[in-house]
Amino acid sequence: MLGSVDKSGRVSLNSCDASPYVVPDFTADNEVRKRYGAVFKALLAAAIADALRRLREEQEFQGLRLEANTRAAEVVLAALDRHAHATRTKYARIVPKGRTASGIVRPPTLFFDNLVSLGAAGKFYKQALEAANAKREALLKVRTTSRDLERHAGKIETALVVRELEVRKHYTSEIGRREIEADPRLDELARQCAAIELERSGYDTRLAAQTVGDEECRDRTMAHDGYRYLDGEVLGLHCLHERELRFGVLCYLMFRDGVDRVWLLEYAADVLPLTQMRFDILHRNGRYLIQRSPPPDRAGEAPRRAAHLGRDPRAYMGVDPLLRKALRDFAAREKSGR
Repeated sequence: MLGSVDKSGRVSLNSCDASPYVVPDFTADNEVRKRYGAVFKALLAAAIADALRRLREEQEFQGLRLEANTRAAEVVLAALDRHAHATRTKYARIVPKGRTASGIVRPPTLFFDNLVSLGAAGKFYKQALEAANAKREALLKVRTTSRDLERHAGKIETALVVRELEVRKHYTSEIGRREIEADPRLDELARQCAAIELERSGYDTRLAAQTVGDEECRDRTMAHDGYRYLDGEVLGLHCLHERELRFGVLCYLMFRDGVDRVWLLEYAADVLPLTQMRFDILHRNGRYLIQRSPPPDRAGEAPRRAAHLGRDPRAYMGVDPLLRKALRDFAAREKSGR
C-alpha cells in the first residue's frame, strides 16, 4: 500500500485493488466545529440583542418614567399634605372641636361658630375640605398611574420574552442560519463545516450501501477513535477484554498500555500468547526488546485516561516488521517456557 499526505494533513491511501480514499483529520475537523460553534453563538447573541434593542429601550424608558412619576408623586403628595394640615390647623383655631384626632374636619354650627367668627369658620372649613379632597384625588391618581405604568412594564417584559423566542426560532431555521453564516466572520468556517458534513454524509451513504472498503473503514476508525499501531517504546501493554477488532476480513488485536492508550496489532496465530500476558516494548539502538511487565500498583491512584498526542508519521502503514518479528519471537519463547 502506498500512502501520501496532502497539505491539510489528511492521509490519502492507494490500494492495489481499491480506488484512492482520504482519511479525515478528525482532530482538526472537531477544532473547526468548535470554532464555528463559538462564533455562531456570539453572532446569535448579537443578532438577538439587536432585534430586541427597541423593546429593551422602551422597557428602560418605562422604568425611568415609573421612577420619575414616583418621585414627582411623593413631592406633590407631600405638598398637598402640608396644605391640608395648614388649612385644618387654621380651622381648628377658630373651631377647636371641629377637628378630631384622626384629622377629620367637621362642619361648623350655623348659628354659633359662624356668628362668633364672623363667617371665618365657614371659609376655613371650605378650604380644609377642598384641601382634603385634593389630597385624596391626587393619591388616587398616583396609585392609578403607578398601577398602569407597572402593568405596561409587565407587558413589555412579556413581549421581550415572546420576541426573543421568536428570534431564536427564526435563527434556528435554515433561513436564519444562512443569515448568520453570511457574516464574514463565520463565512469561511461555515464553508469548512459544510464540507465536513458533506464528507461525513457521503461516507455514511457509502457505508449503508456497503461500498466502503475494509481498509478505509479501518483507517477511519483508527483516526476517529485515536488508535495506533504498536510502535516505538510502550510500557504495560495488556490485551483488552474485547481483544479483537474486525473490519471485514481484516482482524486486529487491541492492547492498552500503562496510561490507557489503545494500540493495535495485526491478528496472527503466533502472537495470540501475547493476549494472556502483560509486557513492555523497549527500543534500544534501533532494536526492539520485549519483556514481561510487572503488575501495576494502582492502589489509591486516580483513573487515568490518555490519548495519543500529535499525528503518527507512520499512520496507516501497519506495525514495523522488525517489531512484529520481535513480538513473535517473544511469544514463542514464552510459550516454550524458556
